[in-house]
Amino acid sequence: MHCTFQKPTGINFHCTEDVSAAILSTTLLQVCSFIQNFDPYSEFKRYDDWWQHDGLHFYRGSLSGPRLLQLVKSPRALLEAMPGDDYVCVGIAPADNSWYLRFYVFSEEEEQEEFGRFDITLPEAISTDFKNSVVRKLEFRMEQTDAGVYYDSICH
Repeated sequence: MHCTFQKPTGINFHCTEDVSAAILSTTLLQVCSFIQNFDPYSEFKRYDDWWQHDGLHFYRGSLSGPRLLQLVKSPRALLEAMPGDDYVCVGIAPADNSWYLRFYVFSEEEEQEEFGRFDITLPEAISTDFKNSVVRKLEFRMEQTDAGVYYDSICH
């Protein structure tokens, strides 16, 4: 599998604030279900996503659709999937790099609870379907913007 990272293009949907890991897990299961409707047999590429630091992405191997669901199935699974560095996300892309999903979970020690956020960049052709079938049903707010504008805004 070709593992060179390509900057996502299209429409980005991103959390406007951190949410509980339980809500994030439930939401990511819905997102993954949406993704798999378009290509149920695809293999995905996993990255350690350092976008907020220096924009680098480190390929960490491929994973199947069922394995992706295992990564997001619970708050504990999300926390275990984290690379372990501050603001380093798990990044997921298909072989053709047509979309890009990233998520980050952290623990608030004083509250003994996990929180996180995610964003996904999709081709314009399916972004309306995503907005109607996933985003409108969420209990938290997401913003929609051009991917280039979004990624430029988060790179430090």
